[in-house]
Amino acid sequence: MIRQATHDDIPRIVEMAGRFYAQTRYASIAPMAEESAAGLAIVMMEQGVMLIAEAEGAVVGMVGLFIEPFTFNIAKAMATELVWWVEPEHQRSGIGAELLAAIEPACRAKGADMIRMMCLAGQCEGAEAIYSRMGYTPSEHAYTKVL
Repeated sequence: MIRQATHDDIPRIVEMAGRFYAQTRYASIAPMAEESAAGLAIVMMEQGVMLIAEAEGAVVGMVGLFIEPFTFNIAKAMATELVWWVEPEHQRSGIGAELLAAIEPACRAKGADMIRMMCLAGQCEGAEAIYSRMGYTPSEHAYTKVL
């Protein structure tokens, strides 16, 4: 079951965010601050999209997006993924695709004209296959440099 996240979900969101973050290259740059993760979840609930996936009554996945003016045409709004996570024991069960499908109407309802999804460096193959099946097309690659 996919549903809107609530404030009661924040501890579980932060817990899953920790596992997600540990798999990113950013984890070697800066430790995750739980307060920051909780605050971002609240911002996405209130100003973006924050959805939860449940299986057998337990929260097993999430997806969160910011909605912001599109860089080159502020008359358009872009929903940008911040986190998309399904617990490892529930991956390949279809929950990730359900979350991805659920963001489209949720983002549209919040005024988004387009959605930008991302993938972690070295982990794009699976995500790209799902994105392609769902009608997404590649648009950019991102690079980070620590100063």
